[in-house]
Amino acid sequence: MNPFVGRMLRFLSASLLAWGLAVGLGPADVAAQRFLPDDPVWEDPDRLDMPVPEPRTASERVSPVEVLSHTFGSPGVHSGPATNVNTLGEVPNSSWYTNRHYWHEQAPEALARGPNAGPPPDTAAPWRVTSVTTRRGLPNAVIMDRQQRRYRLTFDSPAHPELATGAAMIASRLFHALGYYVPEHHLLRIAPDQLRAEPDSGVVRADVWTLFNTSHPYPDGTYRVLATRIPDAYRRIGPWRFHGTRHDDGNDVFPHELRRELRGLRVFCAWMNHSKINESNTLGVVVRDGDRHYVRHYLRRFEATLGSAGAAPKAPWSGHEHVLDLGSVFTRIGTLGIAGGSWRNAKTPDLRGVGHIEAAFFRPPRWRAELPNPAFERADPADAFWAARQVAAFSRADVEAVVATAQLSQREAETYLVETLLARRDSIAHAYLDFAGGLDRFRVQGADLRFVDLRARHGLAPDSVQRTVVWRAFDNQRNQATDRLARVRTAAETLSIPPAGAAFLQAAIRTPGRGTTTAYLRRDGVHGSGAPRYEVVGLDRSAGP
Repeated sequence: MNPFVGRMLRFLSASLLAWGLAVGLGPADVAAQRFLPDDPVWEDPDRLDMPVPEPRTASERVSPVEVLSHTFGSPGVHSGPATNVNTLGEVPNSSWYTNRHYWHEQAPEALARGPNAGPPPDTAAPWRVTSVTTRRGLPNAVIMDRQQRRYRLTFDSPAHPELATGAAMIASRLFHALGYYVPEHHLLRIAPDQLRAEPDSGVVRADVWTLFNTSHPYPDGTYRVLATRIPDAYRRIGPWRFHGTRHDDGNDVFPHELRRELRGLRVFCAWMNHSKINESNTLGVVVRDGDRHYVRHYLRRFEATLGSAGAAPKAPWSGHEHVLDLGSVFTRIGTLGIAGGSWRNAKTPDLRGVGHIEAAFFRPPRWRAELPNPAFERADPADAFWAARQVAAFSRADVEAVVATAQLSQREAETYLVETLLARRDSIAHAYLDFAGGLDRFRVQGADLRFVDLRARHGLAPDSVQRTVVWRAFDNQRNQATDRLARVRTAAETLSIPPAGAAFLQAAIRTPGRGTTTAYLRRDGVHGSGAPRYEVVGLDRSAGP
């Protein structure tokens, strides 16, 4: 089957199933064959050769019209469960997302390297400055090094050295490990003579000196800069939206508000307090792979993550309320300003490179981006669980290695950020890992079905919780369970597969008070002993009493 046609059929099937469930129909009423021979799909064929889309632009600043349109309505027209997931509920690798740390555990050194596949700018000769701008109050320049590689330089503000560049170094590594495409981020110290004006670009020496005059100098006469680069950009086509699809990109099939990696992004942004995320923090880039051209989707501009708003620390309310949060406004009006805003009591230390980020008043379900986001607003418990287990997988050593890349001059600041990220990580795990019992990493080993109880692994529940497991044969053509084969009650994370020999099996695992995770097994051969060999082909998760 043509991969594009197959992709469309899966989208339509998922949309039909979501509609049927929404109106009260069962899966068997709206779908026939449940699993196709190539399930579960781990590669989305969305990198087919397509004409280059027309560029689009987005303002650096959020307009009042945009605030009002997002506050009083949602630009997205689609709702229901995420539709770009495979039969395991996972997001396949695509031009939007790549499964990294959770499934392919990276060493701390790899996490610290992050997206950097190439070297930093070549300092053997002065860099040619082709433009000078200010973004979020920070001095910026675009330079070309001796190797004709293009980089964007970002300087810290003189009042808050290390704040913006440190936040960007940390966030870029975490978002990359979580699966997103992000630019390379290199942290450097340069002297003023490293930059040379490029008159052909309209840049004069006075423009270059403006960069240094509005930045923080170190005692040795150097300046700290962040150099970012997208190495394989054939053409930049501007920001992408958190809703709808791009009409001039044939690979863009799934409405963005139904993409799990964009809905689950809310949890990741909450972890790093990326409260200023909007379209201007995204970029579509046409890449060339042999004779093919397709769009790759990047997150970028992380200088306003963690406790940084760019040139200054974040306001205390950022991350707790929208820019125009009517509920909070009316609460304060009705109580004469007494009620609402417990975040007002949050305290953060006066440390270089920290800004305003804390964990004591962090409540993940209540976290808010400054501008309502149509994908975030549609995130459901399945999306949050998908994201939360990835956040919970970061160890102390992982976080320490990533925070160290910020090269903060105060050890206390580094320690504070590590402890804050770990505490926020634990709050996210506590908020979302209960869903459907918190079971994950299903696999067949020999004659057993194995999984991991994430709640027990992360200390959220004892490992003695008794679960009820009901095994049934499964009719894949009719998409329904048939004969009951076994029923057991156990706290074990290893289940013996009934010797039924059916082509498909279903194991419904109910955790009291937390819901049910249902695993589907497909027979894929016979062991040397003559026993059937199975593989996990599907997972369903549902909350319940």
